Amino acid sequence: MSSNSDELLQVFLRQRSESSFRKLYRCHTPALFAMAMRLCGTTTSAEELTQDTWCRAVERIKRFERKSRFRTWLVGILINCYRESVRDAVRMPQASESELAHLSVAAITPLRKPDDQQADVLDVERALSALPPGYKEVVLLHDLGGYTHREIAAMLDISDGTSKSQLKRGRERLRTFLVNRSADSAGTRGLS
Repeated sequence: MSSNSDELLQVFLRQRSESSFRKLYRCHTPALFAMAMRLCGTTTSAEELTQDTWCRAVERIKRFERKSRFRTWLVGILINCYRESVRDAVRMPQASESELAHLSVAAITPLRKPDDQQADVLDVERALSALPPGYKEVVLLHDLGGYTHREIAAMLDISDGTSKSQLKRGRERLRTFLVNRSADSAGTRGLS
């Protein structure tokens, strides 16, 4: 994968053609989109984030120094775009509780009861979304993306030690959330 990616990048840098970009895009977009989905939680937001990442990457392609893999560089851009979108969302006015009161519980409740495996996946997704951004980014990049602490440190502009401590703390919070969730589920099942 890495040598193919490097070849595609070289072809794009030489030709600057639409077809060479399309090949590079197809090679990297699935991984970028998967990471964006984990960060954002919705398809629309993940698509926007992936698109913003590619736009910024094309603008800055001449700055790519090859100190890291191209995908690592792209994920770094994705993380920065995500952080900007979070900052922008914080600045936007939020709906008040009274404005949200008209939403019915049925609109947000699944129509069918998920099986245990689906429930476990949903619990992990909820736990990930509850993590502070720094922990969430490192856990996703390390545990799901397979990046090393050195690569994560370069992407997020933090030290290796910070990456390691955020991974440890993020995993601890995930574990606590999931253990508490499991205990809550066991208590509810006993009541039925």
